[in-house]
Amino acid sequence: MSRISIAFMMTVLLCMTTLSPVFTTFDTETNVSESNKNSTGIADVPTWRIGDKWKYAGSFDPTQLVIDAGVDATVGEINGDAMAEVLSITEQNIDGQNTLVYTLRTSANFDKSGVALEGFSGTAEIQFTQTEIRRVSDLSLVRSDLDLYIEFTPSGISFLKQILGDITITNTYSPASEDYDFPIRADERWTTTVTSSSQWSGASDYITPFPPPSSDTNDTTYEVTNIGSPVNDYGQGINYAGCGNSFEITSFNSAGDEEGYTWYCPAAKNFAWKHSEDDVGLVIDFRLKEYYPKDSTGVDVYSNPGNRDECLTIEFVNEITALDTPTDVWVNASSSQGCFSNSAGVNLEVRHEATGFTQQLTTANNGSAWTQFDI
Repeated sequence: MSRISIAFMMTVLLCMTTLSPVFTTFDTETNVSESNKNSTGIADVPTWRIGDKWKYAGSFDPTQLVIDAGVDATVGEINGDAMAEVLSITEQNIDGQNTLVYTLRTSANFDKSGVALEGFSGTAEIQFTQTEIRRVSDLSLVRSDLDLYIEFTPSGISFLKQILGDITITNTYSPASEDYDFPIRADERWTTTVTSSSQWSGASDYITPFPPPSSDTNDTTYEVTNIGSPVNDYGQGINYAGCGNSFEITSFNSAGDEEGYTWYCPAAKNFAWKHSEDDVGLVIDFRLKEYYPKDSTGVDVYSNPGNRDECLTIEFVNEITALDTPTDVWVNASSSQGCFSNSAGVNLEVRHEATGFTQQLTTANNGSAWTQFDI
C-alpha cells in the first residue's frame, strides 16, 4: 500500500486577463489540508500568493569578505530593514521536468557610520537584493541571485563618495536544495547531496579579480533542533509575536560543522529567523518584524496572519491506495467573498509533478470538478 505523499497543486486560471493564479495543496502523508496543516507539532508545505510580503530586521557583516579581498578596513555589523515579496508563480524546466516555481525577492538598504577604509573614516551604504527561485511543491531552492551595491563616503568630504562594488553573485543548485523537508516534525534529520554552481559578475576596485566560476558537490545535513519561539544562544528573539510554534532547523556540512540555522514559522508561512554564514564571507541575519499576507482578513501585521480563504479544496476518495491504481480526486471551488463570484465554470489545472500528471478541468454548476490519475 502507498500513501499519496506528494502534494497536489491546483492552478486556477480564472480567465486570460487574470494576473494571479490561486493554488492549494493537499498532502495525505500527514492527512491534513491547508486549513489545519500547521497545528502544533507539525508544519506542512505552505501556499504562497503573489503579493505576500514579510518585513525583516536585517543585520549584515561584510568584514570577512573585505578582509579576504585584501582591503584595510574596519566595518562591523550593518543594520537595516528588508522586505521580502512573492513576485510571481511561473513554470520552469528543472532537471528536465516542467515545474511550478515562486520568485521571491528580498530587498534591503544597510548603512553605518564610523566605518574605516584605507585610513579614512566615513559611512558605508549597501543596497542588498536577493532574488530566489523556489519550487512550489516544497520550497526547495533552485537559484539565488545576490546583488550588492556598496558605496563609501568619507566623513566631511561627501564629494569623494566612492563606489566600492556593484556585484552579483549567482548560485544554481542541482538538484534543488531542500533546506526544508516538509512535513517538518520534531527531531527530524535529513541529508542532501547538491551540486552548487557559483558565478560572480559586475565590477569592484576592491575585489579584483572576482573568484572564478566554480561548481562543488556537497553533502549538507539538516536537523530540527528546537521547537518554540525563535531565540539564539544569547537570548535574543524576534519582534513578530505570532511565531511561538516555530521549528529551528540547523544545518551542518559534511565535516559536521554548523553552517547556520533557520527558524521556520508555520503561522507566517516562511522563516522567522535566518542566520547564514556564506562561503564568500558574508554573515547575515534576518529576523521577522511584520507579515502582510495577501487576500486575508483579521490581520495584525505584528502578530496575527488572520484568515485567508482557501478558494479551492481537494478531496481524495481514498487516502490510501494500492500502487499503480487509479485514484479519484475532487476539486471544490468556493464562491465566498474574495474567491470566485461564480464557482461554476472555473478553469483548473491539476498537477501531480512527481508523476508528470497534468490535466485541464472545469468546475460544474455545483462548483466541483472530478478527475482520476494513476499513482
